Amino acid sequence: MQFTSDPTAPARPDTRDGALVYRFEGSLGGMRPIGLFPEGIRYHNDFDARVTAGPFAGGRIFGLDQFLLRPDGVGVIVAPEVIEHDGRRVAVEVRGYVVPPAGAPAPPLDAVLAPDFAWPEVPFRVTGSALFRTTDPGLAHLNRTVATIEGTVVLATGELKVEARAVPEP
Repeated sequence: MQFTSDPTAPARPDTRDGALVYRFEGSLGGMRPIGLFPEGIRYHNDFDARVTAGPFAGGRIFGLDQFLLRPDGVGVIVAPEVIEHDGRRVAVEVRGYVVPPAGAPAPPLDAVLAPDFAWPEVPFRVTGSALFRTTDPGLAHLNRTVATIEGTVVLATGELKVEARAVPEP
């Protein structure tokens, strides 16, 4: 997949084959609980990462994860993000889930909020989707791209590894 910086060139890579949009490695800036709500624990987590592969390789991706931990142990991701690369910016809206490892029991939510609670140091699956928005004419094709998100997060350390691939077009 190649993006061009020439705004007059037709810069639309072929996304019908599930092309890699980005892969990143980074970390959460900490799990910051807002409190226990009827639907679960709400968090306000920021993250920052380096893009390690894809057309934005070498760039930065960062944002806010408005995270909800449900009583069943599944986390709901609502994450507005920004990709910065070579002076260009793309807004990304991510929606998805953080799923505990198979067989892992869901801790009671009041226990999660206890000062001595510690997440196990194991990867949780991250899965979801992303929509992109940009005003950069050379990246305008992203305004109609949907991507699948797959990766892992280690809640104990905040370590994130995530990949986004374009959903095949009809």
